[in-house]
Amino acid sequence: MTKQATAQSFYYAGLAAVALVIVLAVWLLFRDSSPVTEPAPLPPVTLPEIVEPTPLPEPPITLTEPEAGPAVTDEPESVQPEQTPPAPLPLLDESDTELGQALLALNWKAGLAGLFNREEMIRNFVVTVDNVAQGRLVAGHPVLAKPADGYKVQQLGDDRYVTAADNTLRYEPYLQLLESVPARQILALKRRYQPLLDEAFAELGYPDLTFDQRLRQAISVLLSTPEVKPGAELSRPSVMFTYADPALEKLPEAQKQVLRLSPQQQQRFKALLRTYQQALGN
Repeated sequence: MTKQATAQSFYYAGLAAVALVIVLAVWLLFRDSSPVTEPAPLPPVTLPEIVEPTPLPEPPITLTEPEAGPAVTDEPESVQPEQTPPAPLPLLDESDTELGQALLALNWKAGLAGLFNREEMIRNFVVTVDNVAQGRLVAGHPVLAKPADGYKVQQLGDDRYVTAADNTLRYEPYLQLLESVPARQILALKRRYQPLLDEAFAELGYPDLTFDQRLRQAISVLLSTPEVKPGAELSRPSVMFTYADPALEKLPEAQKQVLRLSPQQQQRFKALLRTYQQALGN
């Protein structure tokens, strides 16, 4: 069918619809205006006399009272089940066994839970947080096991190095470990052992500072790590490698540790930190 024929079809269909509406309107408005022819009168009809029957006497009605049913008592009050109080916390010096079991019960990625150091867990964590908040790293209080292989570099020339491209692989299991359990499970564990965390932090001698304040400071230090393009040159004036760029070398040790991650790993790590930062509040 051509466009012209189609247009004509719609045109005529529209006219038909308008005509139908007009016809219905006329019928509705003028249906009572036409003259009505009255029919011829019918001859009168004589109806037979109707004799009312004599009503019969109604039988007496005896009302019987319904039998009393069992007494209705009030609905029993709903009894709330008693909540089991949480088990008492162990002493700080004896907390490794319970905390280790609770930690390993979380849904960590298979094969990675063994990265946790299970000795002096609470004290090591508190000391690590305290040092990171000040930009430092501490070697004597490990929270996690060290990577199996050492730090890898690639030599460019005399006393010129860069971090090896595959060095970031050594940190991947640790990131996957942290990403494998939702933050709410970790925070629930923290709430359970908060008194022991506070006790261990009090041993460090900060009367005007709480552990949670220190933890927020540590997260802030790590999140403030600048974004640096891969390939920053290193030098080795002694046993340790240092950044050739003085501005990078002046960064806190904790931030320089973050720079060892690849840019993608740094983004994942900082996303985790922001999740915990929001959960802890200000």
